[in-house]
Amino acid sequence: MKRIFTLITILALACTSTLHAAITAGENQLWWGYMGNATGVTGIGVRAADTYHCAIFLPGNHDVAGGKSISAVRFALTAPSATDVKVWIASALPDADPTESNTLWISNVANDQLSDATDVALPAPLAIPEGGAYVGYSFTITNVTGTSDRGPVLTTGTDAPNGLILRTDNTVKQWSDMNGQGFGVLSLKVLLEGSFPAYSVSPTPTAALYYAQMGQTADVEIALTNNGRVAVDNLSYTITTDGNTSEEQTITLSQPLPAYSKGSATISVMGDNTVSTSTKTITITKINGNDNQATEKSTDITLSTLEHFIPRNVVVEEFTGTGCGYCPRGLVGMEKLRQTFADRFIGIGIHQYNSNDAMYIANYASLGFTSAPSCSINRGETMDPYTGLSGDICNDVRKEMALPASAEVSVTGVINEAETEVNAKATITSLTDLTGHSVAFVLVADGLSGSTTAWVQTNYYANQQPSQNPEDLRQFCSGGKYGQNNIVGYVFNDVAISSSYVGINNMVEGLGTLKANEPRETSYTLNMPTKATLRNACKKGTIYVVALLIDDKGRIANAAKSRVLTEEEQSAILTVDSQRKANVVASYSLDGKTLKAPQRGINIVKMDDGSVRKVFVK
Repeated sequence: MKRIFTLITILALACTSTLHAAITAGENQLWWGYMGNATGVTGIGVRAADTYHCAIFLPGNHDVAGGKSISAVRFALTAPSATDVKVWIASALPDADPTESNTLWISNVANDQLSDATDVALPAPLAIPEGGAYVGYSFTITNVTGTSDRGPVLTTGTDAPNGLILRTDNTVKQWSDMNGQGFGVLSLKVLLEGSFPAYSVSPTPTAALYYAQMGQTADVEIALTNNGRVAVDNLSYTITTDGNTSEEQTITLSQPLPAYSKGSATISVMGDNTVSTSTKTITITKINGNDNQATEKSTDITLSTLEHFIPRNVVVEEFTGTGCGYCPRGLVGMEKLRQTFADRFIGIGIHQYNSNDAMYIANYASLGFTSAPSCSINRGETMDPYTGLSGDICNDVRKEMALPASAEVSVTGVINEAETEVNAKATITSLTDLTGHSVAFVLVADGLSGSTTAWVQTNYYANQQPSQNPEDLRQFCSGGKYGQNNIVGYVFNDVAISSSYVGINNMVEGLGTLKANEPRETSYTLNMPTKATLRNACKKGTIYVVALLIDDKGRIANAAKSRVLTEEEQSAILTVDSQRKANVVASYSLDGKTLKAPQRGINIVKMDDGSVRKVFVK
């Protein structure tokens, strides 16, 4: 649907609209909309002459609108060629043009009344039915000569369910709720009439999994909606676990939450006394010392209590390719992650954008990427590998990295003498009993480069001036080090060159049930590239094996990466002999880096008798 309704760059996109309220809310009245106090607008549309129908939905039990009446509607429409404008309220979405027969109320709006805040009063307040009400407007675009006519539907703020419902007569004939498409909500408000509580705060449910150590607290961020007339300075809450409710606790917000706005609060939740996963019900009981009058006062969170925390390595899988002109942005983002997070970051560049890419890999998981450059963090939401979801991919990775893992992963890889196969072995140690998990293996290579056309990176940034881009992207702009339309000799890192996937199917056998604190080994033989162009670019010492622990929801629960060793290097690592009495004088990670102290997982240790051993540290 997003491919049909598209964002249109219009003047209003870059400016702030001033809402000229022709109707002022009186006593027991309130202007309300999903847009909140947002003002800057964006135009969306189908880029063609068509008749548009736009609406929001107010459920009958809505925290603010439920049980109220509608006295007026305020909407934004500034397209010059908009004609036959109607504003309406209906108990069901009209499948045909809205008329008096299929609406609860309808009114024509003259073209000279249209603005970024057109107010239309009802002849008498209309009570919102128990089943809810759709409030919307319809209009026809006869000519698409200007940008405002190509994108006439004005939206604002952030996405919300029921906040942007659209159809057109010719292009998109079925009503669609556009929540989650990144368009925001309809620039529309209703003048509600009734009794509005002073203190009404609802917590928003979250699917996030939180972690605490036994006997310690976890900070849980709860999204809040203030549907009351009074700003929130502090709130009180209780926590219920297995029917047992805690004493009421009170926190002061870092900044007041204004009336009819959204925000958040951080609440401390105590972990259980045993290793477990439990549901905690958080109930907002008081606002500024007064009883919470909200209909929905509670939300559930899932808290996993662990004996101790295991650091989580973060995997960023990037969809890229030499034929993608904007992929230099992804190359910069991935390199920034390497420099920022070092060994905690595991990058996997999936070159699948164009098949004539020297690094093209046919066999890999289907991750749903539709455009490049794109990436996902631990197989979560798709995002840009430079800006992420927060404006900086590092912030998104840092947030994921802060979550502890429920299992530890270590991995080794040994390449055979013919350099055609890598024997990969992973060890998984879980803190709790786990089911439905699996392991996938990937070989990645650094320092890949070549001089043939298959290695040439397309670069659209060469047509842009450095001043148009952030400093770290300017190397690809006009006059920069890589400021050519086709970059020759670029050195690629974190490139996936082989995996345990055949097609999109992982060939490593599932782990079944993992028992707490019982290490489980699994292995797989990975083939080295057979195409000479890629094989010859892979240099000894720059190939790494990655083990991905994938949970029952398809997310990466944890991962590990280590340098692929030769058989000669592997033979120098002796299995620990518990009978020998020797002291450790130095510890190393599997890729040869010196450790200040042994770390959890597999270590290489040098003993005072000169021997070298591989040990597993719990």
